[in-house]
Amino acid sequence: MTSEPGISRQGGAGTVELPGAAAIDRGRLLLLAVAAGITLAPLNSTMIAVALPEIQGAFGISITASSWLVTLYLVAMAAGQPVGGRLGDLYGRRRVYLAGLIGFGLASLGCALAPGLEWLIAFRMLQGRAGALSLPNGTAMIREAIPEDRRGAAFGTIGMAAGIAAGLGPPLGGILVHSFGWGAIFWANVPVIAMALMLGWRSLPRPRRASPARAGFDMPGTALLTIALTLVILIPTALKVGGAMFAIGAGLLGLATGWGFVRWELKASAPVIDLRLFAPRHFAAACAAVALGNLVMYTTLLALPLFLEGVLRRGVQVSGYTLVVLSALSALFGPIGGRWSDRAGRWLPAVAGGAAILLGAIVVALGVGWERIPVIVGGLAIMGVGLGTSGAAIQTAAMESVPLARAGSAAGIFSTSRYLGSIVGSTILAASFARRAGESDGGRYLVLFTGLAVVAIGAIIANALVADRQIRPVEVTSAT
Repeated sequence: MTSEPGISRQGGAGTVELPGAAAIDRGRLLLLAVAAGITLAPLNSTMIAVALPEIQGAFGISITASSWLVTLYLVAMAAGQPVGGRLGDLYGRRRVYLAGLIGFGLASLGCALAPGLEWLIAFRMLQGRAGALSLPNGTAMIREAIPEDRRGAAFGTIGMAAGIAAGLGPPLGGILVHSFGWGAIFWANVPVIAMALMLGWRSLPRPRRASPARAGFDMPGTALLTIALTLVILIPTALKVGGAMFAIGAGLLGLATGWGFVRWELKASAPVIDLRLFAPRHFAAACAAVALGNLVMYTTLLALPLFLEGVLRRGVQVSGYTLVVLSALSALFGPIGGRWSDRAGRWLPAVAGGAAILLGAIVVALGVGWERIPVIVGGLAIMGVGLGTSGAAIQTAAMESVPLARAGSAAGIFSTSRYLGSIVGSTILAASFARRAGESDGGRYLVLFTGLAVVAIGAIIANALVADRQIRPVEVTSAT
């Protein structure tokens, strides 16, 4: 029978829908629990930036050495998410999500108490690995428990929370470091994790039946995937440390390992990534869309401060105020785009958002060519609206295009695609300015931002393929 929209509980026999106000309250608790856990990753990615000078002084290390605290955290987070999602599919998403929160808390305590750089790097990598357990399984539980007619809004809310956390990281980190020292940025995770654990214990969906017999875990595939992604992620660092040939070598080795991973997965009985997930065009297109959109956004966020400060000779504050327009509007329009996708289907907001990203990229390129900050700000505003409008629709379409039993794996792959877009963007930027880093020629920036507008064309094409044009009917769940 058809029931009121609410929060569903996935069990062995089917889906049980909780009616009325109780369902809405539990749905809100679920969103709060997942949001609290998911915000840890962006918060700890940006909060540490302001603490690096203090850490350098405390341990007597160079800027290059301290940068490994950022790079290896990113490596662990990006490479671990497909594995974390697969573990959730096998052993229970609630269980793996909560284990990830506990692991993140313990790793944060280890970071705060680390006696030396080696220990701090090790605990930062453990933070990333623990976060890689929580992120995909939080996403998968939203797919599992939130009805289709509210799912887009839920993903939009989660996206807004992550964006706000990333934006709050630097100012919050600055206050904590100034008041209590660099270790405080890690102690600050403890109350957030405690809240997420309490909310999660109460609201996260529990399986009604014992899990069926599980297939073995694909350890060789996991190792090959981790090595391949790590090599690709380290390309920008390799370019800085060893030059172009070193970076090319890392990239080629990563591609070779990735080819070996694909060959292995095609014959594995229980692959860590089921490559059949990419057979339906919707999921493959969604991964391409999020990668290309993040490439445009992340490269813009990295390159514009260099242009504003190096070419236009404006201060750091101008750069900060300029870039906050993109981040703020992207976060603001996340829930709006999500609710729109619930009413109109996933296709329309995905395409409309992609068109706004393309238009914004063109306007930013024009502003760079004309050297006009108001034009650049206008382009960033349009781009931010586009990213927010399309983000929830793309993510929801990706999660709805795969079987529920593989939702964790799919969420991990989707999230890693987002990270890879950022990595490719930073690699392009590093390669563009590697040889003439001191030159302040605006022409190079015009070429770069024109190239990003071309990439945005690819993004809107991918956005148009994430879902069918017609509105799909809302899923009907039966109470048992």
